[in-house]
Amino acid sequence: MLRLTQSRQLWLLLAGVLVLALAASAWVYTLAVRDVLQQQLTLRNRDAAAALLPLLQRRADDVAELRGVATAQFELGGYRYLRLAPMADGVPVELWAEPVPQRAPAWFVRALPLRPAPGEALVGEATLRLELAPDEVHDALWSATLRSAGWLALLAALAALLLAALLRRGRRSLAAALAQAGAIEQGRYNEAPEPRLPELQTLMRSLNSLARRLRGLSEEQARQVAALQRQAQTDAVTGLPLRAPFLVLLQRRLADAGTPPAALLLLRVQQLDALNARNGFEATDRLLGVLAELLQAYVERVPGTFAGRLSGSDFALCLPVAGVAAETAASLQQTAANTSALRLAGVELALGVADGLSGVSASEALAAADAALARAEAQGGLVVEQPDAGEDLPRGANAWREQIAAALQAGRAQLGEFEVRGRDGTLLHLECPLRVQLQGDGQGDGQGDGPWLPAARWLALARRSRLLPQVDLRALDLALAAIAADGRPRAVHVSGASLAMPGFADLVRARLQAQPAAAARLALEWVEGARGDDRAALAGLRSAAPGWAALGVTLGVEHAGAAPQQLPALQAAGVRYVKVDARHLQGVADDEAVQTYARSLVALVHGLGQQAVAEGVADPRALQALWALGFDGATGPAVTAGAPT
Repeated sequence: MLRLTQSRQLWLLLAGVLVLALAASAWVYTLAVRDVLQQQLTLRNRDAAAALLPLLQRRADDVAELRGVATAQFELGGYRYLRLAPMADGVPVELWAEPVPQRAPAWFVRALPLRPAPGEALVGEATLRLELAPDEVHDALWSATLRSAGWLALLAALAALLLAALLRRGRRSLAAALAQAGAIEQGRYNEAPEPRLPELQTLMRSLNSLARRLRGLSEEQARQVAALQRQAQTDAVTGLPLRAPFLVLLQRRLADAGTPPAALLLLRVQQLDALNARNGFEATDRLLGVLAELLQAYVERVPGTFAGRLSGSDFALCLPVAGVAAETAASLQQTAANTSALRLAGVELALGVADGLSGVSASEALAAADAALARAEAQGGLVVEQPDAGEDLPRGANAWREQIAAALQAGRAQLGEFEVRGRDGTLLHLECPLRVQLQGDGQGDGQGDGPWLPAARWLALARRSRLLPQVDLRALDLALAAIAADGRPRAVHVSGASLAMPGFADLVRARLQAQPAAAARLALEWVEGARGDDRAALAGLRSAAPGWAALGVTLGVEHAGAAPQQLPALQAAGVRYVKVDARHLQGVADDEAVQTYARSLVALVHGLGQQAVAEGVADPRALQALWALGFDGATGPAVTAGAPT
């Protein structure tokens, strides 16, 4: 409203200035034309007096005849006034013509009278004075004034159009500057194009410079948080996760009953002290780095694999499936033996493997692998433990694809519900991962007779089978229906593969538009949000986020913390809360390094205008430490145990 009033005042000011300028121009032009016409009329008066003089001169001796000729010429000549005096009889000749109707209005004639000098001549002893009628001259002046007014009006219209265009451009530029200022205030540090108006160009250049500086500060803060995260959770020599973060990953992997059996491989560098004495600490650290690169190669090639450094000489590698541990360990042993740096330095390795791990704790798995490692050290080489455990899984990618697709099509899918609460105990939302029932009952009624499997068991196969868009849309439909039924806020996952698929964002928006009330209580979480290399997914999120947010949807990212430097880019894409993976917060109640990392991460997240949520908090002491560090929400057993009924 204020902006409209200011715009109207500006328009009135410009219109007033324009009208005054044009009126002054018209007035000056009319005065100039009148002066020219008045001079011309003076010259005509002189010419008329000179032309009449010969006729009167011949009759100058006869007063009566002179009077008659003067009168006759006055009636024929179109004069306004004629005077001849003194006459011999003492009576002057003085004639006035009646005014002739004019096209020019009377007010115009009164406002701009014509006062030309009369024409004069001597007729004997008498003086002749005469003036021509100015009626036609006034009409000509009126016509010229009308023409000039018309042209000036056209010029005013063109000037008004030009001013309107300039004002529109100026308002757009000003609106862009205001939008840029608002974006900076909200923590979005994107640069905007500079307008052409010099004043606003300077302002926009300053705002862009401020955005660059703030973005640089955020990125630098993110790099510092990433460095603290690496310092708290990764080994400085090898870059692998330390013992505590590795065990968190292992415990999570083994505690999920829906996942296939796993394998744990322990690798020990024999006689590490002797290596240090023989080669020096720096050279030995380089050898350990080479060994870590061998393990990291498996992590990069096989999804679900993760490695860690448990102690100075002990390394660990967890394989996501059973049955390949012996082959993997033998391959790793052979590769290390063929690596010249390790061979020339005399590095000796012992490998112990516990295969087929299922339904056991991380400590039990570690104990089994350690027992195998102890026998490997005694025997030399490699020892594999093979417990009798496992599950009967579908054979081949096609079988997995068919069973997952059939479950989705038959409606054998449901949402799990895990509470996410704020520091005051209020429910932020229900985190709802999708579960499917792969085995149907053969009746075609959407009911099955098998267990409901969590996503950890089948999601990787769905990704490989390119079924993630169908999975995400099914979860979205179930969440919207559940919100419409009970009004409780919920969050479902959206994968990077779905975001990168053309048309997926439009399908989501159509579902949200169909249920606007439920959409306003929905959160969509990007599962791969912490991956900095998923550019297509990030581009899809940036494209879809404005349309989803306009419908009230909140965007979040889960399992974050591995790449804090990516958080500014996620914030620019529309992410409003960040769920930090539990492995990055392991030991937060007692470990100062973890506390420093967590505090810095929260400061970064809050600086970007986002909320920080901790995942999988099981220890009440850890929960209190997280609240003290500034976390806005949390999920996990410790949160659920203390939640209001």
